[in-house]
Amino acid sequence: MAPVYMLDFSVFKPPEEYKLNHDAGIVNASKWSMYVEENAQFQLKVVEKSGLNRDGTYLPPAIHPTFAKEPKYDMKTAMVEAEMVMGGVVADLLEKTGVKPEQVDILITNCSIFCPTPSLASMLINKFKFRRDVQSYNLGGMGCSIGVVAIGLVRDMLQAHPNSIALFVPAEITTYCFYPGKIKDYLVANAIFRMGGAAVLMTNKPSLVKRCKYQLTHAVRVHTGQDDAAYRCISWGPDPDGVNGVFLGKDVPLQAGIMLEAVIKAVTPRIMTWGQYMEAAWFMYNKKVLGNPAYKRYVPDYTKCADHFALHAGGYAVLKGIQKGMNLPIEAVLPSFASLRDMGNTSSSTTWYSIAYLETQKMVTRGQTIMQVGAGGGMKGGVNIWKALRDTHSSHPAWLHCAGRPYSDEDLPRRVNEKENALQKAQMRQAEADAVTDGSKSAIQRAIEIQANAESQELGVAAL
Repeated sequence: MAPVYMLDFSVFKPPEEYKLNHDAGIVNASKWSMYVEENAQFQLKVVEKSGLNRDGTYLPPAIHPTFAKEPKYDMKTAMVEAEMVMGGVVADLLEKTGVKPEQVDILITNCSIFCPTPSLASMLINKFKFRRDVQSYNLGGMGCSIGVVAIGLVRDMLQAHPNSIALFVPAEITTYCFYPGKIKDYLVANAIFRMGGAAVLMTNKPSLVKRCKYQLTHAVRVHTGQDDAAYRCISWGPDPDGVNGVFLGKDVPLQAGIMLEAVIKAVTPRIMTWGQYMEAAWFMYNKKVLGNPAYKRYVPDYTKCADHFALHAGGYAVLKGIQKGMNLPIEAVLPSFASLRDMGNTSSSTTWYSIAYLETQKMVTRGQTIMQVGAGGGMKGGVNIWKALRDTHSSHPAWLHCAGRPYSDEDLPRRVNEKENALQKAQMRQAEADAVTDGSKSAIQRAIEIQANAESQELGVAAL
């Protein structure tokens, strides 16, 4: 298989005036006809639990309490945000790479919920005047994970079209996702989803290899939608009152843990070191041949498998669970928690904000690898492994406010090393006891479940 490279990428930086101060937002939103004080306080509590900055993250004017006398979330208004986000990030990427629209051979866009006709791909074709023979596709209804998963599709498209340039644009349009109802399982989305998007240029042109930032070495995906619970735990549609919104079921963390375990398990043998292969062989010998009960499940040191990690920043509980389950140090997950802190859950573009953070902080050097992990409804997920072809010290506008001073644990709204409460400690002890007799659940599954269940009991809804 011929190698595939990433030339460069951009993430959208919303206008500074779109930043949301949640305390002021509640005051302004109290004038909306749909306002319910109990629901407003509930959403603020979700914001705090999920790890978003109370004085940060961004919303478009149509649903921003500072700008909107009443929220507007119709398709025409949503297209304004789509043109701003997707058009803006593509323009930035084309300008900084010097690639002309007529040089793009393949265009793939993604937005899970907002799927207008003509498509978002057609909107960009009209805006930038891409060629008539551009291979264009729009992906809809595929959730947060597609920003990672679709890289496999881009790779396959490039394999089918040698000597080409592909442009991938993942985004979610928050205007159209806005939920004006009263059901808590739907209100969570209002609290965590925020404005954002990304654009990625990939190529297999030999003439561009020297200019490329990364080589894609692995792209793995899984789909657990064969299971009814996994298929139904996240959806878009009407609530019991007939009001459309994003439904997040209480079993989302459980199903996310099952899916993440599957996709990480699938990629792990491909990225382990030779020393880890030997460790795994010794482990299996003791477990299978000698029957030693001390050997239950081999988990490699993932910091030896990859140098950096960009994990889907969907919420604190799942991120914390992944960190525990993979036994990652705080430093490895800070880029993902930073993305959650300042940008919120930007759906399919979250991991690209994390990689942009790594680059802005000048953390990625030649030869290092980035493990990009996506998770989303369906349930489905993917892992991409990117190898840096050079020092990738780019300054992304979305992160210039903290350039040169990486975040520490103390800078986060909820610290990564936050002390476990009594319930979490009790659940962890029980989980460890269960693991002695039941090896069916991985460390990732157990950690996500424990973290999310403790918080879900407090919120009464799925804790992400």
